[in-house]
Amino acid sequence: MAEPLTIITDSREQRELDFSRFKGVATIRQGLKTGDYSIAGFQNSYCIERKSVEDLVSTLIGGHERFLRELDRMRDFDEKYILVEHTPTILFNYCRNHGWQRKFDTIIQSLLAYACHYDVRVRFCKDREDMAQYIVKKSREYIEKKGGQDGEKAETNEN
Repeated sequence: MAEPLTIITDSREQRELDFSRFKGVATIRQGLKTGDYSIAGFQNSYCIERKSVEDLVSTLIGGHERFLRELDRMRDFDEKYILVEHTPTILFNYCRNHGWQRKFDTIIQSLLAYACHYDVRVRFCKDREDMAQYIVKKSREYIEKKGGQDGEKAETNEN
């Protein structure tokens, strides 16, 4: 059975993801200094920044100094993610529909540069359900790696 997991949603998150269908997952809403989602007890070492296609485009082509400050705050985190809500195809179509085909290349290049420079994982999720599932999976993996949500290593019996 999976260990209980408490996901924190930042109090400023406007379109909160729904984790209610996942067994053993509790959610709380509170202010996070960095990111939109974290794990209770690991707010300073694990974070997820969620971006809708519209938000990603406006962030990266409309002056992204605030976003860069967020990435700077993430620098010392063990694990950090930028999750984009929808596929690259949807992002491309959004840019094309607004006459920004060239900006699509710039956005992808920026995401690749951030992945390298800030050591942040970038992932496109096909929809909000896929994103919630990915967050639960990665959060559970992180807790397992850290030895539990209370931060203490699980005891092992060695013979």
